[in-house]
Amino acid sequence: CFFVADEKGLLSKDRIDELSPEQALFAREEDGGLSLSEIVNKYKPTMLLGMTAVGGLFSEQLVKDMAKHCERPIIFPLSNPTSKAECSADQAFEWTDGKCIFASGSPFDPVKMKDGR
Repeated sequence: CFFVADEKGLLSKDRIDELSPEQALFAREEDGGLSLSEIVNKYKPTMLLGMTAVGGLFSEQLVKDMAKHCERPIIFPLSNPTSKAECSADQAFEWTDGKCIFASGSPFDPVKMKDGR
């Protein structure tokens, strides 16, 4: 199950006329306009997939909220350059106590955890 959001929130059928055909495939019947934080807290996804080029979109609170209900959150900030990545590798690992599965579209230095991992 995918929840796709844009700058106006969760894609929904009430905005179908303004969505591209590709976006319309993911438009939901309810909860249109929910923010990313509201989506995470209501639907409890296990993966964040970022393709926004909005640097910092995956905030500390958002990632920590996701990690509350997901033992190994999957965090893929795919935007580049690094200044436009939704979060950094350091942030993702720090905010999930090293439990996340991380891949990015930007090059990040290797992460060294406090416990030596």
